[in-house]
Amino acid sequence: MKRLLTSLLAVAALGLAACSSGGSAGSDGPVDLSTVTLKVGDQAGIQQALLEASGALQGAPYKVEWAQFPAAAPVLEALRGKAVDIGVAGDAPTLTALSSTDDIKIVAATKVPQQYGLSLIVPKDSPIRSVADLRGRTVSPTTQGSVGHYLLLQALKEAGLTDKDVTVSFLQPVDAAAAMSSGAIDAWATWDPYTAVAQQEQGARVLRGPDGLAPGLTFLDANTDALSDAGRKQAMQDFVSRYGRAVEWAAGHPAENAAIYTKLTQRPAAVADLMSHRANRSLVPLDQSLVGEIQTVADDYQAYGVLRKKVEVSEAVQDLSPANAR
Repeated sequence: MKRLLTSLLAVAALGLAACSSGGSAGSDGPVDLSTVTLKVGDQAGIQQALLEASGALQGAPYKVEWAQFPAAAPVLEALRGKAVDIGVAGDAPTLTALSSTDDIKIVAATKVPQQYGLSLIVPKDSPIRSVADLRGRTVSPTTQGSVGHYLLLQALKEAGLTDKDVTVSFLQPVDAAAAMSSGAIDAWATWDPYTAVAQQEQGARVLRGPDGLAPGLTFLDANTDALSDAGRKQAMQDFVSRYGRAVEWAAGHPAENAAIYTKLTQRPAAVADLMSHRANRSLVPLDQSLVGEIQTVADDYQAYGVLRKKVEVSEAVQDLSPANAR
């Protein structure tokens, strides 16, 4: 399954990279958005399901082409390689990418009041009852630089530990799920849909949630090549506006959102229902206050030794949200 997924993603990325987005025009010339194809990177079908369920893309004057990835890291790599124009990623992986490239910008942000989908989990029968009990144990924060990695480092710090007190095993989500099921790892820091699947199918128990440790931010990131193209930039501005309406719709229609996700991904209905009821979020402006909040995460991550260099968040933001599009 892993080899097949990897092969399919590679083929998808190559195919997308070969596609022309169309609609290019000079910055002072007209743009025919009907010729634009906006390539959107998603994780595990979540955003595609959201936009299809809400109907937010109905009437869009451009074509949307989805590319699905298992985690944020490959989404960001696809952005960096210009295989997609815009994609969804959490704050920590975005900052990790920004520490090694100038080819990505943060163009919009959403925030959840309670992000229980991001959690440090253990098997249902595990003797581990607190983060302090992880000393000497093996933990997977999923991929390096992910939101799971950030949560783990923050939780260890809160418990008076560091990553030197545990064995850290970076694993792709499918591998991490199998490793926890077999007992190869003792705990897993991950996010939905993987948290929901582990809870519903394995009875996994939340050891520490993100409250007070992570800000609950998710970004729409774009590659700078797409932002410099008049057609794709206009399409992205419209997409961000429609995305904002979709997340507002989801807050009031969890059942409909879950049903579309189940149909699209073939995941169990119980998993989709759990995800839908705890994924309420809203589009928030990338103002000075929020940029400062993101900068705090960046500084924390640099102090943990994860970032290759200091990230100046203000230099990596190009707000395309409706009130601030420019």
